[in-house]
Amino acid sequence: MQRNCRAILITLGVLFLCWLARAPLETFALWVVDREAVAEYFRSYGHWGMTVYLALLILQVIVALIPGQALVFAAGYVFGFVPTLLITIPTAVLSSQLAFFLARRYGKPIAYRLASQKAIDRWERMARHQGILFYFLAFNLPIFPSDAMCYVAGLGTISGSRFLAANFLGRLVSTIFTVALGAYGFNLPAWFWVTVIIVVLIFYFGWAWYARTNNIKIEKEN
Repeated sequence: MQRNCRAILITLGVLFLCWLARAPLETFALWVVDREAVAEYFRSYGHWGMTVYLALLILQVIVALIPGQALVFAAGYVFGFVPTLLITIPTAVLSSQLAFFLARRYGKPIAYRLASQKAIDRWERMARHQGILFYFLAFNLPIFPSDAMCYVAGLGTISGSRFLAANFLGRLVSTIFTVALGAYGFNLPAWFWVTVIIVVLIFYFGWAWYARTNNIKIEKEN
């Protein structure tokens, strides 16, 4: 009972933060289709633009119902590759660890409120006893809801330190690609695209090998 009450209080706090950030969240939908729109939006905050991005990034990871790739992509375009990379990786990693510990401490009541219950129910049983390699792949393959997987990990048996290793390595790889694409668009050199294709193939074949070796079967969505 006490655990559920705490989970409800945390949820209400997060919802209150969402309400405070309602204006930026309304603008969020424009970012997917118009990089100039988000550039102008961030510039309107002047020196506070990066702070606004930081706040939205934390909110996006904790409230795993909000898509995050578009946000990071847009930030790369507005702030440039190096600044965005340096602020995104530690923020995403720490926010992911917070989501992990919320699920570990308060269980499904908080996880269901901050992430998709459908996604958690789909992956939780299969991911319960998985380790670093599994969650590293989960942060880099689009078949996984990467932010919701932080709550899935918290509900599982992986330790906080092992999840941190997967979290950091996984966020590092995925963030470099997303920020680079946002900062440079399709003007990136050919070697970059060749590298991306090779890495993606390695990840997919690695996942196929891992799933077969560990007898993992992905449940189909209803």
